[in-house]
Amino acid sequence: MKALDLILNATIVLSATVFLAYLGLLYDFGLFTTLPAGITGFFLDRPVLQHVALALVVGAMIAKAPVRRALRQQHPAEEG
Repeated sequence: MKALDLILNATIVLSATVFLAYLGLLYDFGLFTTLPAGITGFFLDRPVLQHVALALVVGAMIAKAPVRRALRQQHPAEEG
């Protein structure tokens, strides 16, 4: 269960980074404006990825609620 929580955390971080990079592109700041075109070209050629990234963030955040609850039931003494 702890591994699933870590995977969800990683999914949230990576997907949020990609989504915020697309958002920053609209306002001329952020990751896609500072990285070289060779790196950002893949993402800029596929604008649908911003919607996929947003859906992954929302889905992972929703999935974390029951995972967090299950972890608390397994290890109630570790809360702090």
